[in-house]
This record gives sequence, structure tokens and C-alpha cells, in this order.
Amino acid sequence: MSDIKQHELFNFYSMQELKDKISELKLNLEFDEDISSLITPVELNGLKLRNRFVILPMEGCDASSEDGSPLELTFRRYRRFAAGGAGLIWYEACAVVPEGRANPRQLWINEKSLDNMKRLRDETDKAARTFDSNHQTIQILQLTHSGRYSKPYGPAKPVIAHHSKILDPIHNLGPDYPLITDDELKRLEDDYVKAAVLAEKAGFDGVDLKSCHRYLLSELLAGHTRENSIYGGSFENRSRFIKNTVSKIKDAVKNIFVTTRINAYDAIEYPYGFGVDKNDVNKPDLSEIKDIIGFLKSNGAPVVNISIGNPYFNPHVGRPYDLPIIGFKVPNEHPLYGIQRFVDVIKDLQTSNPDIAVVGAGYTWMRNYFPQAAAANLKKNWVGLIGLGRMGFAYPDFAKDLTEKGYLEPTKVCVSCSACTQIMRDGGKSGCVPRDGDVYGDIYKKGRMASQDQMIKMAEECMTCINPTCQNFCPANVNIPGFIRKIAQNDFKGAYEVITQTNPFPEICGHVCPAEVLCESGCIRQYYDETVQIRDLQRLVSEKARLNNWIPSEPKDIAPKNKKVAVIGAGPSGLSCAKNLISKGYEVTIMDRNDYFGGVPFDLIPTERVPDEAIIDEIRFRIAENKLLKFKGSVVVSSNYDLNKILKDGYDAVYVSIGLTEYTKLPAETKPSSGVEDAFSFLKRIKKGIDVTVPKTVAVLGAGNTAIDAATTAKKSGARDVYIVYRRSFNEMPAWPKEREYAMNMGVNFLILTQPVDYITDANGKLTGLKVSAAKLSDEPDAGGRRASIVIPDSEHILEVDLVVEALGQKISKEIKSALIGVEFTKSGLVKVSEGSYASSVKGVYAGGDIINGGDTVVRAIGDGVKAADEIDKFLS
Repeated sequence: MSDIKQHELFNFYSMQELKDKISELKLNLEFDEDISSLITPVELNGLKLRNRFVILPMEGCDASSEDGSPLELTFRRYRRFAAGGAGLIWYEACAVVPEGRANPRQLWINEKSLDNMKRLRDETDKAARTFDSNHQTIQILQLTHSGRYSKPYGPAKPVIAHHSKILDPIHNLGPDYPLITDDELKRLEDDYVKAAVLAEKAGFDGVDLKSCHRYLLSELLAGHTRENSIYGGSFENRSRFIKNTVSKIKDAVKNIFVTTRINAYDAIEYPYGFGVDKNDVNKPDLSEIKDIIGFLKSNGAPVVNISIGNPYFNPHVGRPYDLPIIGFKVPNEHPLYGIQRFVDVIKDLQTSNPDIAVVGAGYTWMRNYFPQAAAANLKKNWVGLIGLGRMGFAYPDFAKDLTEKGYLEPTKVCVSCSACTQIMRDGGKSGCVPRDGDVYGDIYKKGRMASQDQMIKMAEECMTCINPTCQNFCPANVNIPGFIRKIAQNDFKGAYEVITQTNPFPEICGHVCPAEVLCESGCIRQYYDETVQIRDLQRLVSEKARLNNWIPSEPKDIAPKNKKVAVIGAGPSGLSCAKNLISKGYEVTIMDRNDYFGGVPFDLIPTERVPDEAIIDEIRFRIAENKLLKFKGSVVVSSNYDLNKILKDGYDAVYVSIGLTEYTKLPAETKPSSGVEDAFSFLKRIKKGIDVTVPKTVAVLGAGNTAIDAATTAKKSGARDVYIVYRRSFNEMPAWPKEREYAMNMGVNFLILTQPVDYITDANGKLTGLKVSAAKLSDEPDAGGRRASIVIPDSEHILEVDLVVEALGQKISKEIKSALIGVEFTKSGLVKVSEGSYASSVKGVYAGGDIINGGDTVVRAIGDGVKAADEIDKFLS
């Protein structure tokens, strides 16, 4: 007979089958068919909740790596939570200091992110009222320092409160690894207070000092071995940080309460764990957690949130997970034992503290039968509120369905696969893979693709041609067989060094390069089965390099040249030129109209195509700290600061990579007062969170990659109907095939052979429609090599839309042309350079990127910058 205590996947087709298993295991979990108590409004110390459900903190890892602001997927997640009807939303971990972030995309509340945090809170409340206009949703912000799990820029930067023979080896921390000091902890108390003050300004109802899962505050509570410290040893000292900080916050804010999500029981042996029996690691000792709950209650906390164990390390406590598709070690314990343990701990804490609502969790594994189990515990006052974490990811409207239908849809519940956790481990943005696959399926697959074994397997498919055709199609001339050969040899660092010999920013290219029409189109494997996934391999190697800080070594014998070069434009081309020149010993000053690096990729390309950290962190990683680099932001090339003035500032050469800054408009007779926007302004305001409002119907004029980005962004931002309006056919469409396919799969409508003619407005000048005509193609190609669009007479009609986004192309502005004194331009209005060269008509002035090619790929721009730097070096030598 098999051991009935072993792990078992959920395999119950009725509640009775589940009850039978509980009986077989000799457990005492109970069920109640009457679930009305779960969905009945309740008041807790002045808090009015529409029901007993709590959305537990589940990190999405999708905030801005720059300032910690919530981004598109963050807003989407909380809108879904709120519209789903839960009475209390307990926000995910939000760092109080940048070095305390668990990943580069963790939320971080500060003065810069405050407005967006307030907007997140307000939009969440607005979404909640769509479910029930009579009740607002209570919102608690979890404040954190990630401690030994800190990875603020990707690589691990652990901050530990004490040494643990259990956890230190996992993190490769030796006995001499420094501890956070008492003085640092005192200052950190004040950082928590500052964050709480900002949380009050943002409108949150409460803050949570995260004290679970061995993050810093949790580790302090377990600091029995932290010697000679006011924050270690005795319980008075170990609890000092949380108690001091609660008191300080209460003095600093008046309109929000302070509580905690806290581990009641670490399941890590004494003296390295909290809440554990000194003689038996399998037994909880709840005396200290009860003291903390009493302290919180005396300071006005209406609720406390309880967790158990550590999701990253559970030597003694199995968690109620099913693990059919993730390679995790399965605990040698039936999941129902974990649920029983959780219920028993919550029961003890709630009955000991009846005047505070204790949030109990651990129900998700029971899928659509969890409401009956929760109702039974609630009915006996063994729990105050019911917390759901992974279930919220998978089934955000579970509370709404229980309220309106009285049951849960089995096909919508969480299946406890833990793919949402695996995405975080793989460095991706987290969500439910099986139930929200359109958004998170590809993220999960890309993360799994990055596993070492899978990358080696992919690399082994390369035939490592001696005269590779793939390399001929790469504008950056990357040694493709060379870097892939290194991957196959399990030498990822060596692979990165090969790539960066010619491409200084390979991770950015690994996200946005149209490999299917460049390097992969030259791969001879396509004639056998499928091409080698060159772009994916480059991206994955580059990401590993960034996360592991594999900075390629520069030649040591390069002496400073004592010459200065100005690079105008901080986009990919300018940055590549600067990086190459710096490596040759030149002092480089990068100038840009913005106060930051990144150019178009950072400002405009949606984060799902290229994550912000792949831009900002790679740039910081590669050049930002070089002593030969200077940066001048807010520099606008104009009559006030023209080329002559730049040269007179003492620069020996100039590289111009400004890009195309003026946007082509539809030559319409009617000029709407509102409702028409250029694509760059539209994309920037959405990506930066300046204004994310998008109406129900949107038309995008044009069919290049920018138009596709605008259309898909509109769709993801809530537009019901989005139209690409293009005067030619699919064959003439300049957007890359994969981008077109992506837009079609999202439901974007393509109106081909449709010529936009004019705008339609109401009496106030507001846009109401787009006048279009049917078109056909000319018999012969035009001067650009494509068949021209010919309007069909008497075919005009009106497309009713609320917003038109113009993505009809860009050009060099007249102001910049006049400021580039002496520079010749081509007939098409681009900077003219000598054949086979990047030299302009002005001696010492070079140009590259979109300003000479009219708009091409990022990898082409990077290649231009690298080659131009070589040419500048020859000029100055």
C-alpha cells in the first residue's frame, strides 16, 4: 500500500471525493454548503468590507525599473482584482528604498512614483465600483525591504540581519559576509515612515510592514544569533524594528492604519527560525506572534495577515502546490496536511485575538471547493477574513461569481501549477499562465527557454558554418557561429564576449531585431527544418551577462587620446558610437533633449517588446559609469545651439544621431481640436503612464512598426475596436511580418487599400470620424519601388472613430536642418554622407542612424554607431 502522506495532485471530481481523502488522511478539515457568510458585508473597526475576501500580495514584477512606478500590466492586474469584487486588496510588496527591491521591476514608492501610485489606487477604486457602487474596496500597501532576496538591478545583492547555517549556503554567503548594522536599521525605520507618509498621500487605507518569507523584517524576528545588537537576541530586541516602526508611523500619519503580513511559523529549526518550537522544528510556537498581534491591535490595526513557511525554502513544511509542469522538488507531504496546518494556526491566533480580523490563507489548492471550507472556518470564528493569492491571479472575479452565481467555474480556478512563481524565478513579469495565457503564456515560454539545458540544445542545432550566410545579414556583423559555438560548449560568458566584439548593446537587439528578415533569413537550417533561433540565443546570453555582471574587459594598453567627441543623441546609434570611442580612449560627451539615455526604444517601444531594464540596465551596465563619459541632458539642437557652437565648445569631432523628430501629418482640410495624436506622443504617454486613457474606437494611419506598436498599445489599453488604415496592400506594408501577425492575433483590424482623406468633427471641433476612400494599386511600381495607391472615385465613406493616431512617417525638422550649418542633405531630406562612409559635408562631423537612412532597425543604428566610431578614430589619429 502506498504512503498516503505522499504528495498528490488534485484529482477530485466532487466535494465528496475530497472529503473522503480528508477522512482517509485522518484530518479534520470541514465544509459548509452555506457560503453566505463569505459574501455578506462586514464592518471591522470602522472598515466596511463588501465581503470577507482578501486579495493577497502577489508580485507582478512589472513596475518601472527606473522609479518603481506601476506600469500597464500593474494597472491591468489591480483593475481586474477590484472589478472581481474582493472586499480588501492587499497590494504586493512595494520597496521603501531602491536597494531593497527584490527585482528591478518591483514597485517602489518614492516622490517620483507617488503620482502613479495614487493613480493606481484611484483606478483600482474606480474599477471596484463597477462591481458594487455602494462599497469601496479597502486597499493596503505592503511595504518591504527584500533583505537577503534583494536584487535591485538583477544580480543578487543580499542584505542580511544574521547568519543562518540553513539559508546562507543557498545564497552562497560565507561567515564573513557583512550584516546590516544597527545604525543602518535605525535609518531604515525612518525610510519606512517616509514610505507610509507617501502611502497616505496616495490614498491607501493602511500599510503593511512585510514580515514574512524571510525578507528583512522577517529575518530580524528570527535573529536569535544576532549578537551585541539592539535588534537581535531577545524577543524584545528582535521585535524592536517592527514595534518602533509601527509607533513612528502612527505618530507621522493620521488617516491610515499599520499592520503586517507576518510569518507565524518559519518551519526553520531554532535558532534560525521564528515561531518554531526550540526542540521540534515541526511544531509551531505561537507565543511571540501572539504578542505582536496584541501590539498591533493596541495600535489600532483592524486586521493582521498570517503566512507560514517560506516559498523559497521549505525543508519541513510542504505547501499546497501541484507541480506537474515545473521542475520543483515535490514535498513529501500531501497538500491537505499543509492546509490543515494553516487552518490550525489561524484558528489558534483568531480565537486568541477575537477583536482583530486574522486573514487566513492556504485554500487555493482545493480549487472550486475552497469556498465551502472557508465558510466552515468562518462560521466557527476560526478565521476573520479569507485570503487568496494565486487564485486572484487565475480567477480575479471569483468573488463576483460567488456573489452572483453562488459557485465557482471549475475551468477558471487556479490549478496550483506555480508557473506564476516560475516566471518570477526566470526574471519575467508574473501572472497566471493557464488562465491568462494570452498575456503570460509567451512570457513563461521565454523564461523557460532561458534555462541552461534548453539554450545548449538550441545552440547545438547550429551547423557552425565556416562561411556563414547568417552573419552577412547582420548589420552589426556579429560572429554568429562563434557565439553559438560557445553556448554549445556551456561557455555563456565567452559567448557574450564574442557578441560584444561588434555589438555593444546586444540585449536590446535581442528583443527588437527583426531576425526573421535579417540573420535568421540567411540560416541554412531553414532548408532542413527550422532556422536556429539566433535572436533568442543572443538575448538570453546578454540577459545572463547583465544579471551576472559579466563586463567584457577592455584593452589595458589604451591610453587616453586627450581628444573630445560630441555625440548628439542618446539613442542606440549615439550610445554605440560613444561606447566604441570610449574604449579607444576618447572623452565623449553625449547630448540629448531628454535627461536620460535610451532614445526611441526607451521612450516609445512597448515594454512587452523590449523591457525597460533591458535598455536602461544594459546601458548602465555597459557605459554609464565610465570616467571618459559625460552626459548633458535637456540639450536641444537649434539656432540657439547650432553645429558651429558645438564645434566651438572644443570638440574635435561630432557624431550626429538625433533621429527624425518631425512627424508627417495627414494633409486634411479639417483640423480637429481634439481626437488626433501623433504616434510618438501617443506611445510615450501610455508607456510613461502620463495619461493612459484610450477611447473605445481608434484608427491608426500608417502600417510601419510604429503604427503596429500604436495599434497594439491601444488595444491593450482598453480600446474595443482598433483599425490600421493603410492605402496599399499587405505586400507593400513596411511593418515586419511577426509584428503584423502579433497585431492580428490581438484583434487589430487591417483596413488595407484604404486611403485616409479628411477628418470629421462635431460643432465643437472634436473628432467624430475619419473620411476614407477605397484605393487600388498602380500597374507599375513608383519611385520607391512599391506600387502606388490610386484612389477609386466616388468611394468615400466615414469610419466612426474616437481617436486617430498618425503614424505616417517622420522627417528631420526644419529647425534641426538649419542648426546643422554647412551639412548637405539628400533629395529626400536626410543628412548626406559620403558613399561607404559616415562623414558629412562638414569636416569632422559624422552622422548615422535614422537621420541618414530614414528609419531602420535598432541593430542598423547600433552598427552605424560602431562603424562611425572607427571612422572618427581614423580621422583623429
